[in-house]
Amino acid sequence: MDLLITILKGLVTIFYNPFFYVLVAALFLIGWQRVRRERLSFGLKAYGVFNTVVSSVGPSLLLALAGTVLFIGLGVAVPAGVIVLITVCSFLLLLTGQLRFFSGTLSVAIAIWITAIFPELATNFSVLNRWIKEIRGASLTDLGVILAVVLLLEACAILFWGHQQLSPRLINSKRGKKVGAVEANRLWIVPLFLLLPDAGGAIHSGAWWPLSDGQSFGLCALPLGLSIQQFITHDLPKPAIRRSGYWLLMTGVVTAILIAFGYILDISWFALVAAGLAFLSRLALVLKHFYDHSVKPFYFIDQGNGLRVVGVIHHTPAERMGVQIGEIIDKVNGVTVRNEETFYRALQIKPTYCRMEVLDHNGEPRFVKGAIHENDLHHIGLLFLEPSRRVKEKHANTNG
Repeated sequence: MDLLITILKGLVTIFYNPFFYVLVAALFLIGWQRVRRERLSFGLKAYGVFNTVVSSVGPSLLLALAGTVLFIGLGVAVPAGVIVLITVCSFLLLLTGQLRFFSGTLSVAIAIWITAIFPELATNFSVLNRWIKEIRGASLTDLGVILAVVLLLEACAILFWGHQQLSPRLINSKRGKKVGAVEANRLWIVPLFLLLPDAGGAIHSGAWWPLSDGQSFGLCALPLGLSIQQFITHDLPKPAIRRSGYWLLMTGVVTAILIAFGYILDISWFALVAAGLAFLSRLALVLKHFYDHSVKPFYFIDQGNGLRVVGVIHHTPAERMGVQIGEIIDKVNGVTVRNEETFYRALQIKPTYCRMEVLDHNGEPRFVKGAIHENDLHHIGLLFLEPSRRVKEKHANTNG
């Protein structure tokens, strides 16, 4: 019974941490900004705010469960002061306003270096003094394990879910021509539960635990944000995002190896090396994304052989027919289409049914077909390189 109470108390601590609510607010804000940008480009949204929030819940819980099992299985125990430090680092990164810099990996890596150099301070507040003492006495190896696990979780999140709910965009090239872009902009709120030493809990030290100091432990939640922000103009989005995931996965493996060697050799500064590697690798990935966007040729361009698909709206005939981002619509109901106006006129040949010839990513033709709603042109659910009719009409009314 005491063990169950300890676990329940640990689960409730997620709601005690104000940063959890900040993360929830940030998730809603990301969804709202996405809808706003898509409406500017196309006059409608590919996914709503509610879709953005709900779709992150399942992956977040799976990642939280996997991380918690690893931490408890290894006996990773950190005091409350360290959890506060990591949370503060996360909050400061969130203040940058850039999701690409808001990463659980960066938060933990920065916390490790702060822990290593944290000076001895005295304040007028006993709670702060206790946190400072706990930070100065924290195990760098335990923090290194947290870093490796968080980095691997972030890599898995990007590999498995980073390519979902992509946000299409229209931008201007250097020559002023409209080109397409796709952005992966995802945040997963992952509450990780860590052992809290000397907390008077009913969790007792396991004989198999390679880590942890103390005999009895409680549980405490550490809410982290795992994220990806990748602006893709040079390639199909899914392989580009997967390359980012594999980049972080390899970094996570190397980081875990360094931490393991540090534990075996009992050399704590291995954790500092691992933190430096993880930090630099995460920033190098951001620079790589910037290089790809700035230097490499555009993929979503008009090649004169049809209409390039930049986005597919959720819950529409186009999504059910399996049309993919990056494919080219060549013919609609037997009519060759080279602009959006011709496309919509061709739809009216058979107002309740559509048959399209599509050029796939390898340039090979295939046919898709399905029912559509009569006289609802946009219900087909395809977003092209041209500004949508709704945007054109809005601009015309504004200028008029």
